[in-house]
Amino acid sequence: MTISQALSNASSGLAVTGRRAAVTANNISNALTEGYNRRDVSLVERGSVGAGGGVKVAGVARASNPALTLERRGADAELGRNDAEATALIRISNLLGAPEDPNALFEKHARLQAALQTLADTPDSAAAQQGGVSAATDLAKGFNKIADAYQQIRLEADSEIAQRVSSINDALQQIDRLNSAIQSASVANGNSASLLDQRQRLIDQVNESIPVRELQRADGVIELMTNEGVFLVGAEARTIQFTQTTVITAQTDYNGGAGLLSGLTVDGIDITPGGTGGQTIKDGALAGLFAVRDKIVPEMSLALDALAFDLIERFSDPTLDLTLAPGAPGLFTDAGAAASPAMLTGVAGRLAVNAAVDPAVGGEARRLRDGIGSVAPGPAGDDTLVRALLDAMDLPRTAPAALQAGRDLGAMEGIAHLTSLAGSARAIADLRVESSQALAQRLNDAEKLETGVDTDNEIQSMLAIEQAYAANARVIQAVDNMIESLFEAIR
Repeated sequence: MTISQALSNASSGLAVTGRRAAVTANNISNALTEGYNRRDVSLVERGSVGAGGGVKVAGVARASNPALTLERRGADAELGRNDAEATALIRISNLLGAPEDPNALFEKHARLQAALQTLADTPDSAAAQQGGVSAATDLAKGFNKIADAYQQIRLEADSEIAQRVSSINDALQQIDRLNSAIQSASVANGNSASLLDQRQRLIDQVNESIPVRELQRADGVIELMTNEGVFLVGAEARTIQFTQTTVITAQTDYNGGAGLLSGLTVDGIDITPGGTGGQTIKDGALAGLFAVRDKIVPEMSLALDALAFDLIERFSDPTLDLTLAPGAPGLFTDAGAAASPAMLTGVAGRLAVNAAVDPAVGGEARRLRDGIGSVAPGPAGDDTLVRALLDAMDLPRTAPAALQAGRDLGAMEGIAHLTSLAGSARAIADLRVESSQALAQRLNDAEKLETGVDTDNEIQSMLAIEQAYAANARVIQAVDNMIESLFEAIR
C-alpha cells in the first residue's frame, strides 16, 4: 500500500466515522421520540485503481419490519374498537346503577314498593298517599333520565365519528403530500428517513380509526387501502364522506342508509361498519363508535322501553282498578296515554305518572287508594286497590324478548335483570379491552426492539466509532511523520 493510498483510506475513514457519529448521536437524542425509527449507516468500498480504495457512506437506512408493523396495527385497530364499545357500556351500566346505589332504577322501584306498602297499611293517610305518588313520579323520571342519557351517548358517538373522519381526511392529504416529498428525495438520492417517520405516524393515526394496509412502490411512495380493499390513498388522497347529526332520538336510526343517520362512503363505496356489503370496515375506533350508535345503545334502549311498557301495562288492567275506563291508562302512562305495542320505541323517555293522581297538575293523590277514575273519595280505610297494585308489581309476566331473560319476571326482577345484563356486557367488554391492550403492547414492544433505539447499543457503537476515528487519525499522523522524515532526508 502506498503512502497516498494509506492517507486516502484514513481520510475516508474519518469522513465515514464522522457521519456514523452524527447518525448515532441523532438516534440517542430521539430514543424517546414516539414514532422515531432507528437509523443505520450502510458502508461500501470506495472504488479505486489498485488496492485500498477506502470506504464511503452508501446511505442512511431507516430500520423497519413491515410484517411486524402490520400485525401491530391490526392489534391497535382491534383495541380502538373494543375501547369505544367498553367506554359506552361503562356509561350504560353506570346509568342503571347497582342495586345498592340510592339513585339506581332498582332502588327507585323498591322505594315505590315501600311507599305503596306504607299506604296499604295506612290508607287514610294523606302523607302516605302523596308519598306513593312521589315515589311513582321519581321512578318515571328515573326511566326518563336514563332514556335521554342513552340517546346522548349515541349523539356523542355520532359527533366523535365526524371528528375522526375529519382527522382521517386531513391525515390522508398529508400522507399524499409526504408521498411526493419522499419521491423527490428518492430521485435526488436524498435522505428521506424523517419524512418516512412522519408518514408512519400519520398512517398509525388513520389505522386507529380504520385498519389499513400499505402497498409499497419502488420510489418510496405508498398506496393506502382498507383491509377490505378500498383505496384511501392511490394516485391521490381520497375523501371519506360522513354527515354529522345534531339531534338523535330513540326513533333515529341508520337502517342501512334508509334512516336519518349517516353512513361512511369513499367515492360512492359504502364502507359503513355493521353494513352487509363486502367492503364495510370491521375494526378500528370507527367500527366501535358505529356499533355504539347503531347497535349497543339501541338494544339497551329497547330493553329499557320494554320495562317501561311492562310497568304501564301492569297498572292498566281493568280488573285491577274497576274505575278505569276501557283502554285508559292506570298509574303510569305513555305521555298521558295508554301503552301501545306500535309505540314501544322510546316509551321509557315518555313514561309519566297519570295526571289524575298528581296534585302538581290538578290531580288527587287519594285516587291511588280509591281508583284512577274515581270521582269522589272512597272509604278512608279501604286498602283493596293498593294491595292489588302491590300484587301487580310482583306478578311474574312474560319477559320481553329484548331482556333476553327466558322466563317470567316481576317488575323489580325485570329491572334487576336489565341491570345484570348491562353489567355482564360491561364486564365482557372490559375483558376484551384488557386482552387487546396486552396484545397491542406486546407487539408494540416487539416492533420497538426491531426498529427503535436501544441507547445501550448506541452508546457502545459511539465508543467503537471513537476508537475507529482515533485509529484513522493515528494513520494520518503516521503518514505525516513519514512524509516529514522523507523531506528531512532529502534536505
